[in-house]
Amino acid sequence: MINTIIFDMGNVLINFRWRQFYADMGLTGERFDRMANATVQNPIWNEFDRGDYTDEMMLEGFIKNDPGMEPEIRVMMGERFTEFLEKFDYTDEWIDYYKSRGYKIYILSNFSRKAFTDCSEKLDYVQKADGAVISYKVGLIKPDPAIYRLLLDTYDINPQEAVFIDDNKENIEAAKQFGLSTILFTSREEADKQLQKLGVK
Repeated sequence: MINTIIFDMGNVLINFRWRQFYADMGLTGERFDRMANATVQNPIWNEFDRGDYTDEMMLEGFIKNDPGMEPEIRVMMGERFTEFLEKFDYTDEWIDYYKSRGYKIYILSNFSRKAFTDCSEKLDYVQKADGAVISYKVGLIKPDPAIYRLLLDTYDINPQEAVFIDDNKENIEAAKQFGLSTILFTSREEADKQLQKLGVK
């Protein structure tokens, strides 16, 4: 019987709206692609989430990826950084719903220190969870098996009694290796249907 729900954050509990953000900055066509390739779609972004690099190191790394985009990158990493994230309307109600029915709620998410700190007002729902493992705090990122093991061991979670919800297929496949039930997130409505099939109501 499932008694524990483990949520990813980005694009599950909060909208990582980088495409709209870059469009809002006036970036289109080639410049949009260059900005994306220098930042969110570059492998260095994973190190941002892992927490190995300082904000200054990340800024330098992004600029090094494409020096011609330096002005835009500095704006992105500066006063407009919080525009990356927007909490979904359903987030608090969704967590409250399952907590009120006695389910334990945990969060397992790849998230950078800068995003977690600068956007803290949009992440207030994290306080509702019974526990959380955030990548930058532990120096690990999904789908590294070590981060799943850390979550399970830290909070004494029985994987046979837990379900993990994530929008990334690789992260889902990694979770399955621990015996967790999984749901590949596409929408809250679809996730609720899948939860019901697992006996979660």
